[in-house]
Amino acid sequence: MVTEDQILLVDIGNTSIKFLPLNKFQEVPHRTASLTEFEIWLASHPHITTLFLASVRQADEINRLEVYCKSNNLLIQRIQTKQHDFGLTNSYKNVSMMGVDRWLAMIAAVHLTDKPFIVIDAGTAITVDFAGDGRHLGGWIAPGFVAMRSALLASTQKVYSDNVIPDCLQLGTHTESGVANGCMAAVQGIYCRAKAYMSDNYEDFDIFITGGDKNLFAFSQNDGSILAANLVVQGLARYAKKHFFA
Repeated sequence: MVTEDQILLVDIGNTSIKFLPLNKFQEVPHRTASLTEFEIWLASHPHITTLFLASVRQADEINRLEVYCKSNNLLIQRIQTKQHDFGLTNSYKNVSMMGVDRWLAMIAAVHLTDKPFIVIDAGTAITVDFAGDGRHLGGWIAPGFVAMRSALLASTQKVYSDNVIPDCLQLGTHTESGVANGCMAAVQGIYCRAKAYMSDNYEDFDIFITGGDKNLFAFSQNDGSILAANLVVQGLARYAKKHFFA
């Protein structure tokens, strides 16, 4: 019988691969930048027998990983976005058009609260999903901080930037800090508008913030919002537990 330490939860995002065993699903995941590095890690952990996988990358990369798993006798379970599961109904008519990371983050949130909720996943893109009364109500997709800054620099002349991400929102006193703080203001404005939208419909709700750039929203902790380590991995854990241990 398979045990939780033999099951690996794998979240393949746009810029990195995050993973950890099921028995440690609430801890901070390991992170690698490439499939090659991930395959090297797998080779050094022969007790792993099963991968529960979520990916938003192109199919050819995942096909390569599936070939690796087959040649090394590893079972791979790829999770896709569902129309309904764990008490949550998707608003998308064509669920294949919703990134599985968004779905899994909501599946994790459903388990963490019995209130209506918002999930903000901040990474290459910022996704915002709203849920209440057992239904996904809809959401927003916007460029993340780095993508927004890059688009601005590519579209303008005499506008410059550096790689500094501000610790807190300030007024820029030169072009570089003006760009950084302007992008941060836009990013944080998504949070404010999401909260205002939800307040128009529900008196009480939770806001979960996850993703590699979640610390851009650290200011929101003052009003009770929850910065979550990795909701996508936690959503994968729910599917793995349902499959093997329900």
